[in-house]
Amino acid sequence: MKALLFVGMIACLTVVGTATHQQTGIEPGNGLGMSIAPDEAASGPDKAMHFKVTFSNLRSEDLTFIPGTLIACGMTPSKTSAVKLNLTGPQGKQHRHLPYLGDGPPYQFGCAGQIEFYVVILHGGESVSLPLKIGKYVDLSDLSDSKQYDGARFPAGKYSLQAELTTEPSEIPKSMLKTKNVWAGRATSNIVQVQFASEFLAPMDDYSK
Repeated sequence: MKALLFVGMIACLTVVGTATHQQTGIEPGNGLGMSIAPDEAASGPDKAMHFKVTFSNLRSEDLTFIPGTLIACGMTPSKTSAVKLNLTGPQGKQHRHLPYLGDGPPYQFGCAGQIEFYVVILHGGESVSLPLKIGKYVDLSDLSDSKQYDGARFPAGKYSLQAELTTEPSEIPKSMLKTKNVWAGRATSNIVQVQFASEFLAPMDDYSK
């Protein structure tokens, strides 16, 4: 199964912020910088799993993009839920495009209710930092009785981590195209290291073999 952020049945769409100028169409170029770093302000036993993703407008004009959700139809929303993770394991094996899963297990894989997108508008040269928790992408709980989930098991160890945001023109709500020049493209972050103390599971793993 593949997680879909932009589902077909949407009961509500809310745009956060307003455009400083009106423009129609989609900006197909990139222009969106992206970086990831550990969240130094995090605390608690899982603080190593807390990161910050920083998005930067590399253009001189305004840039509008959708990194996540404020309401996600039964799933715990996240302002970075549209971001996917690329992991490279201790033996060099790549696990790509791990989707946001929310709280779990158990996980909810679909619904037909309300979705409220988190929309960011950056002026030229501006940046915004948003939280990202690794535990929202993989199952970090005791896997001894997790046979009910069909997914890939990942061994403990040090992994290389990269964040990725991809928005296709077809995924942009039509209501936004009437008033905003919305970013579409693919942005990838720098690579950082993350240490997993024990085996973990990706119930909806989309890794490349």
